[in-house]
Amino acid sequence: MVKDFSNSVFINCPFDDDFKELLHAIIYTVYKCGFVPRSAMEEDNALINRLSKIESIIEQCRFGIHDLSRTEINKSSLPRFNMPFELGIFFGAKKFGDEQQKTKVALVLEKQKYLYQQYISDLNGIDTKAHENSIEKIIKIVRNWLQSASGRKTIDGHLRIIDDYTNFRDVVLPGAANKLGLETNDVPFNDYCLIVEFSLYPFME
Repeated sequence: MVKDFSNSVFINCPFDDDFKELLHAIIYTVYKCGFVPRSAMEEDNALINRLSKIESIIEQCRFGIHDLSRTEINKSSLPRFNMPFELGIFFGAKKFGDEQQKTKVALVLEKQKYLYQQYISDLNGIDTKAHENSIEKIIKIVRNWLQSASGRKTIDGHLRIIDDYTNFRDVVLPGAANKLGLETNDVPFNDYCLIVEFSLYPFME
């Protein structure tokens, strides 16, 4: 699918194994709704620093999905600030960017509703959505948000998307990964996107 500004969705979320199932569900839902997921993981160029890559991708996306559910302290007793930081860049692009950038729309996800008020109070007043680590809930939230934010009338309902994703996860993905010589539980971002895209739009180049 074409990666134009009005069609692109920046995904800002944890990329660890614990979040992988939710990330896969988000990517599938974005494609299923007719949009293109974008992520810092799509490029692997050691000559480009990570922040420059993130800034470039954010600039190319009208929509942004930002998950703040992983601010807990790690084994070193330190919190993870990458997701709030990238959300701040997205807000800044909307506030200070050109007319196109000012059309940006964001979805802010949490594990528990309004937990963000305890660690990033500057966001008080925004309407976050709580997914509670549920695949079904995150699909419904992302689908409903994309339908509302875009105004598109042709997006399938969340129950159909959940059913389609379940079949994709349990049947299509393992078969495609095996054919490509990949591990089903460790499919790289770009390969996963290609598998989803081909499963939904097999006749598109």
